[in-house]
Amino acid sequence: MMNTVHIDLCPVCSNGGCTETLICKDHLATGELFSIYQCPGCGFAFTQNFPCENEIGKYYDAPEYISHSDTHQGIINSLYHWARKIALKSKTKIASKYSSKNAETLLDIGSGTGYFLQAMRLKKWIVTGIEKSKPTREYAHKKFGLNIQDAEYLFDMPDKIKDVVTMWHVLEHIEKLNETMANLHRILKNDGVLIIALPNKKSADALAYKEEWAAYDVPRHLWHFSSDDFTYFAEKHNFRIEKTKAMYFDPFYIAMLSEKNKGTFAASLVGLIKGTVYFIQSLFSTRRCSSIIYILKKK
Repeated sequence: MMNTVHIDLCPVCSNGGCTETLICKDHLATGELFSIYQCPGCGFAFTQNFPCENEIGKYYDAPEYISHSDTHQGIINSLYHWARKIALKSKTKIASKYSSKNAETLLDIGSGTGYFLQAMRLKKWIVTGIEKSKPTREYAHKKFGLNIQDAEYLFDMPDKIKDVVTMWHVLEHIEKLNETMANLHRILKNDGVLIIALPNKKSADALAYKEEWAAYDVPRHLWHFSSDDFTYFAEKHNFRIEKTKAMYFDPFYIAMLSEKNKGTFAASLVGLIKGTVYFIQSLFSTRRCSSIIYILKKK
């Protein structure tokens, strides 16, 4: 029998009485159903009874899991690679713009196949990555020669050693949520910057797709944030949010995957059309976007 993690108290505000709000299907690997619970206090949501860290690996073991496999198969994955080339320029610009004048050291957690780290290294940054998947670490090392460490590296690092730490759609995967955030604060220099990108469960597309919303991605996504509860969570760990930015490609990609989840005919085309609507809505409010980038500084 699989070992699972059951949560009684909200990991963000420690409130009890969290209740089931959605039942979502693992569309990627197993077809299993998982419950999403929500806190009545702060509104934070989480996947209940998710597989423990030692057993969740099989849920990532799918050719379609692009951040690990680097696959180009299919229209959606091909568009993902095209969008990533453009997004890399945006990510490197954000990391440089919001860091201190003399910043030079960068840690990327959940570095996947290493494209962002390589882009930053080409800009003369001293880069290190953390990636839980051993085959993915080996792929990034072979492709780019990057220094990629395993997940425990974060907890062994000295204090105040990094100028910039980035997590692009990673925090929602990490079982040790509060411990990770505390260590991010510890390893950052006093003038360091933390950049975290997360799906937004209050986005226009999340509210429309409900349990079919691809960014719930159970059980790989353990935690489900909105801008309000992430602000509360950041402040709890002595960070302040300096700026938020929308990830403008995500409404298209997530809508296409969500239509695929629904079994829609011509899912990619329908997703692109609906994604355009969600994209336009996000132009008027970052809080409506599928995913949000948070730029944080220490208090």
